[in-house]
Amino acid sequence: PVVNGLPPGTLVEVIDLPGPGQKGCPPGVSKDLNGCLGQLLHYSAESEKFTVMMVDDGEYLDLNPTNVHAAPEDRIQKPGQGGNETSFDLVLGPRTQKQSIGEEVANCLSEKGFCVMKIIQAPENSVDTFAYLKSLEEDGKFGRLPQEIEEGHLGRGGRAKAMWVNPDEMGGTFLETNDSKLTGIAQIVMPFTEDVLGCPLLDRTPALACLSMTDTDEAEYDVPTATDEELTEYYETWYRSKLRLVQYFGPQQGTVVMTAKESAPFEGPQSEYRVTVGTNTLLLMREDALEYSYQEPENGEAGWMQCFLMMPGPSLSFDGDLAGDFTVLADKGQGPPPPSQETVAVVSIGIQCAANMYDHHKEWASYMGGTDGQLEVPFMRFDYHPYYSDEVDMPINTTFVKHCAVQEGIDMFDNRIFEISNMDSEAMCPQCRQVLEVGCLILHQRGITKKMCNTHPIHASVSVGCDKEEWLNMPGVPRSVATNNQLAITANRFNYIFNLKGGSYVCDTACSSSLVATHLGKVNLLERRWDPLEWHMAQGTNLSLTVGLLIGGCASHMLSPGGRCFTFNATANGYNRGDGTAGCMLKAGNMDDERWAFLRGTQMGQDGRSASLSAPNGPAQEKCIW
Repeated sequence: PVVNGLPPGTLVEVIDLPGPGQKGCPPGVSKDLNGCLGQLLHYSAESEKFTVMMVDDGEYLDLNPTNVHAAPEDRIQKPGQGGNETSFDLVLGPRTQKQSIGEEVANCLSEKGFCVMKIIQAPENSVDTFAYLKSLEEDGKFGRLPQEIEEGHLGRGGRAKAMWVNPDEMGGTFLETNDSKLTGIAQIVMPFTEDVLGCPLLDRTPALACLSMTDTDEAEYDVPTATDEELTEYYETWYRSKLRLVQYFGPQQGTVVMTAKESAPFEGPQSEYRVTVGTNTLLLMREDALEYSYQEPENGEAGWMQCFLMMPGPSLSFDGDLAGDFTVLADKGQGPPPPSQETVAVVSIGIQCAANMYDHHKEWASYMGGTDGQLEVPFMRFDYHPYYSDEVDMPINTTFVKHCAVQEGIDMFDNRIFEISNMDSEAMCPQCRQVLEVGCLILHQRGITKKMCNTHPIHASVSVGCDKEEWLNMPGVPRSVATNNQLAITANRFNYIFNLKGGSYVCDTACSSSLVATHLGKVNLLERRWDPLEWHMAQGTNLSLTVGLLIGGCASHMLSPGGRCFTFNATANGYNRGDGTAGCMLKAGNMDDERWAFLRGTQMGQDGRSASLSAPNGPAQEKCIW
């Protein structure tokens, strides 16, 4: 029944209630409850009292009608809409109607992008859940998320000890109970949010249980490197997630900061919201409108559990007529803006490598034909048999790889074209010869010959990416002069032979040597203030001359036991080595009459501090790309 205009489920405020030790104080009350909020459950005609469940501690109280009234407006101001950091949008209690929850959540999400709910339950539930999380921590169940995905799950600048919750393994525990609670909330709000979000919500991610992390904890927990599977799952979650759902257990209070995104589909009342979250608090937030950040308690610890509510994933069927959601295939972002600075054009290219790719036409034909350039290392290159072993796990001065993409004819060189003496050419490293030959082909496409360069110097520069030099390790290699086969001479010799007056240098940054050589060449080319270059030639070269490279690659477990790279294949287990030299000539400007392509963009960077010296760093790579 409705008594004093208060139907069941109303949020009420306690007034004029005698305190502890005073006449008329309800049994079990140990503090002054005046001003506290509760949910009215029902009215007993027999006792002529309301039964109220208190918001703060979940206690049941039987109160006279004169001791409660509807919560005044100043007590129920919502966060971001007149309330303070401790305000909430609605309460979840025994008499809260599902219809009311769904409608209120939808209104909050459409107006400001988030909804704060206060769960009315005994504080022991959260205390016991937090204690259970701590016991799991002692058992070693918690760890750090990989750096590449930690911020995506925990928010900007977030850190925590985390554990994925598997309900099948947590049967009968507090985690299963709270995981079911998240599912229940999701089922309530999903039918009401389609109009607000523009898409249905049909799925949720597994729950992630978290404990706040101190600086001491951070030093004790290593940050793992993300696996391909983890990255794939994260990017799918990032693409499909629409709502972040978080339940906080306390015991200490943290602060959530939500900042409006520039791409938000609406303009909320504020650009930033701060909400104090503690025991029995639940937050729903739009991922497309706000950026989430959680500030840990200054003193003490806190625990929480979270998941994401997601729109349906693309469903494709290629049996018979094409069917399914193909919008994901047409979806594209804005991408970076076009370059505002001077452009760089590619005006000629050259290549000599394995699989008989001696020009770009043959190279393209090899790609289109799916050519496999790997073959068993021929005896004429080196004899791998004395060093070969099937031992993959613990190779000791042996190789479990016997394949390589071998370029034929590297022992052949017409030194007369370059006006090099027979003695010098015999001592010259094959990689130097390859750089001369490929560079000569690139110049030939531009109508530049050795004879022309002898009398007409060109203000042009050359860079070569090269991180291996095995020639001097070969037995019986002649030495003509001390500097004949130094790594730097690989580029310097080209300038000397073709009378080029610009800079020449070799870049050794391991696997990225050719990319860095090209990038630095572009930077030099765009420096137009003094002595502008006419053009720049960037090359990269690599030859496997001895079995030492295979032994070293196997020892570090970088090479594939299958002798193949298996690029874009789930069976990939390493890479394999190959021979080749390629290069291009770059010019500053559009070069409409000469251009083959644009060098759209290049950049170089380094990981800084990462999991290990050679481990990749996702955020650093992302920053370099964008």
